[in-house]
Amino acid sequence: MQKTILFFCTANYYRSRYSELLFNHFAGVYGLNWKADSRGILASQHNNPGPIYDVVTNRLENIGIRTGIDHRYPIQLEEKDFERADLTIALKKAEHLDMMKQLFPGWAEKITYWHIHDIDVETPEIALPKIDIEIRKLITSLEAADR
Repeated sequence: MQKTILFFCTANYYRSRYSELLFNHFAGVYGLNWKADSRGILASQHNNPGPIYDVVTNRLENIGIRTGIDHRYPIQLEEKDFERADLTIALKKAEHLDMMKQLFPGWAEKITYWHIHDIDVETPEIALPKIDIEIRKLITSLEAADR
């Protein structure tokens, strides 16, 4: 049975979407029995100008990962998303832990937190390569666990 990893950030427009698409690419390349999805803990409160930040799709295309043109819009994180996921990763502990404690207190200590800044703190040219590193480490650990 395929396992699910859930990435989430604040708006599900940038960091978590990049993580989802990059992870799914590498999971396919390495034949992992995992599939990623993503959500935004405050997605319903953001007025994004489209379904996904064009910086995300441009970077993926530039590194040879085809993303297509039909992208879904950001999705609000809900309790059922945690229940369905085998592994959940928030993109920035300092940003998301307090939100988790307030909105989903029963799950706040059960997820993994990375430290990837949003665009208000760090440019995509710095943040996205950090996600690349985290995804590669994650793929390596899941690959080792599947052996």
